[in-house]
Amino acid sequence: MEPRDFSPGGNACATVTLMRLALATAFAILTTVSVVRTQIPQTFKNLQVLRKDIPRAELVATMKGFAMGLGVRCEHCHVGEGDDLSKFDFAADTKPMKATARKMIRMQMALNEQVIALNVPPAEGATPTAGPKVTCFTCHRGEKKPKTAPGGGN
Repeated sequence: MEPRDFSPGGNACATVTLMRLALATAFAILTTVSVVRTQIPQTFKNLQVLRKDIPRAELVATMKGFAMGLGVRCEHCHVGEGDDLSKFDFAADTKPMKATARKMIRMQMALNEQVIALNVPPAEGATPTAGPKVTCFTCHRGEKKPKTAPGGGN
């Protein structure tokens, strides 16, 4: 039996192969997202700077922002290694970088309060509620040490 041509000018075998590849990719992405979700704790302990009632999705987005702003992974501040977040002790204050991070978060919050008080209009094309905002990336530019540091930054 000859293969059927499912697409105009195409080959049925190639079409089936592409569909299998697409399904396998979608399955891998969904599985990864599901695994990461189950590894993140449902409740949070030892929140000292961020709101204690912060929604899970907001905390995860905030932590991802820190990681991207400094070009680091979770183990930079939290006790644990690798990709299995269920084995991390997020509440532990063992690592000195966690204390530094808390100081930096307080500084960022204070700076943003000062920026808001200046009543600076948002940049052209930005949403009116966005306004200027200081983030980790403002100084760190994806590096552990701020890139704006005198004598060493660019």
